[in-house]
Amino acid sequence: MPRTSRLWLWHVPATIATIAGLVFAAGFWLALRGGAGATLGEPPPAAAKQESLRPAGKRLVLVLGDSLSHGTGDPTGRGYAADVADSLRRRGPVELVNLAVAGAESSDLREVVGSANVRSLASSASLILLSIGGNDLSHSLGGAGAPAEALSAVSAARARLAANLRAILSELRAANPSAPICVLALYQPFSGDGRDVRVGASLVLAWSNLIGETALAFPNVAAVPVFDLFQGRPDRLASDRFHPNRDGYRTIADRVIQTLPRDL
Repeated sequence: MPRTSRLWLWHVPATIATIAGLVFAAGFWLALRGGAGATLGEPPPAAAKQESLRPAGKRLVLVLGDSLSHGTGDPTGRGYAADVADSLRRRGPVELVNLAVAGAESSDLREVVGSANVRSLASSASLILLSIGGNDLSHSLGGAGAPAEALSAVSAARARLAANLRAILSELRAANPSAPICVLALYQPFSGDGRDVRVGASLVLAWSNLIGETALAFPNVAAVPVFDLFQGRPDRLASDRFHPNRDGYRTIADRVIQTLPRDL
């Protein structure tokens, strides 16, 4: 059977509609990569060296993860992290260090967080923001052929995400026992009342629940739900119709800010 493609997802036989819906749910992640086999952004490089951890008198906001934390799709280049930092600046100086890289999977972030440089930054942070998991889902479908193979690949990717996210949060919490950590959950921009869309939404929500359950196992770690912010809201999407636009990132920032302690 030919490799999974966006066109194949539209013409799948009814007898495998459920699994097709599962694959369709990840379609927006596939499209971000330009179709199966492409990459959402460049492979993440090693974390850039930071000469100074935290300027005197400033709170440090450390941002990690994939394209959502990088701000892809925002024509201003700010993303949600800059909006969160601006909100915190109302009560004093803030230094924003954004090491997020488009295309990062959870295994990439696990490696980055394990570096001495990022552990040092994390130890000095007043707030840590991260997003991860979307590329784990999309890349698991890149080489899938038959629906059963796709389902197996997605299940394996889900297990890897759970293990990697636990390790990432363990590393960050060991480096900094007290700073709030906010982890973005997933969303999907497709809308409608078709069966494939409904099944696809269920898959994305299931992965979001996994992120939330993993976060709950750690003190002062919050999973930030964003699914509802984009459901039926194409006006919050960038020109690629998948990443948030300026307004979309602003709504994510507002949701993140709602989870933060008032005295941060």
